[in-house]
Formats: sequence, C-alpha cells, structure tokens
Amino acid sequence: MNRAQYVVCLTLFFGSPVLAQNEAPRSEIFGGYSHNIGEAQGWNASAAVNANRWFGVVSDFGGLRATERSQDLEGTVRANTFLFGPQFSYRASRVKPFARMLLGVTSIKASATGVNESVEFSDTGFSYGAGFGLDIRLNTVVSIRAFQADYIHTRFQEEGQHNGRLSFGIVLSFGGN
Repeated sequence: MNRAQYVVCLTLFFGSPVLAQNEAPRSEIFGGYSHNIGEAQGWNASAAVNANRWFGVVSDFGGLRATERSQDLEGTVRANTFLFGPQFSYRASRVKPFARMLLGVTSIKASATGVNESVEFSDTGFSYGAGFGLDIRLNTVVSIRAFQADYIHTRFQEEGQHNGRLSFGIVLSFGGN
C-alpha cells in the first residue's frame, strides 16, 4: 500500500463518525430461509452492529441439510457455519444494498446408511467468504431481505470446497434511525 492509499484509508476510518451523522440503526437482526447451490436447504441468521451509516460488524450463522435417497442407500449431510466480519452498506430512503467479508468455521456431519452398513463422518474447518444483498425497508423497524448471496469457501480433510448460498427473510432494526 503506498502512502496516498494509507492516508485515504486513515481519513475514511477516523473521519467516518463526522460523515455519518448516525442515521443508521445501532443493530440489525436477520432471520430467514437459506438455499445452498445444490440440494441443501436450511436457515440463515445474522446480527449486525453498526458504527455509522455505512460500516458495521456482522455475525452470520447458518444451518443447511441435504438428504439423498436411492433404492439401497440413504445419505444426509448437515453443515453449520459461524462467520464474522465487516459489512459495508449504502442506505437510501427505502433500500439498503450491502457487501461483506466473512471469516470463521464450518462444521459438517455426514452419514450414509445402506442395507447392512452405516458410515458417519464429521469435521470442523476454517471458512471464509464474501457476499452482498439488498434490504427493502417497510418501516423504521422491519425490512425484507430481498436477497443475500454469499460465496463461502470451506476446507475439510485437506480439500477446499466452493459453496454458494442464497438467503431471504426478515430484518429487524433497533436503536438509531
């Protein structure tokens, strides 16, 4: 990073309280449906604490489950994510597009049952990702998360997996405005 970029970053970081005027809610809680690209479905929830209009810190949690059945075999995979990171928002009158970067862990548990045999596997690994979305404000407390799209990279057994996740639901805002 050169000196000019460093000065710009410091100015934005320390000058943001002056620019923001705190017109954002202090915190936001999201809950809704989640669909992993593939067959997995489940839930997604997050809590964000906003420092100002455009910057906050988000904790994101999700649970997905996929079940596959054939004539002689049934398999189930469950994955739970625990991710944290910065979130950047642009707040217009009724819409709020946002982008975020996430770090954390994912826990996975898989099982398969056949005619005479059963196998289980579980692991927890480092995860990271990025995402963006759009909230549509209905009133000062309730918003609809029209969509949230996240890329999440997981790592189990020395192999990386690329995952796409779409979420939809309700956002509740507290404090501020």
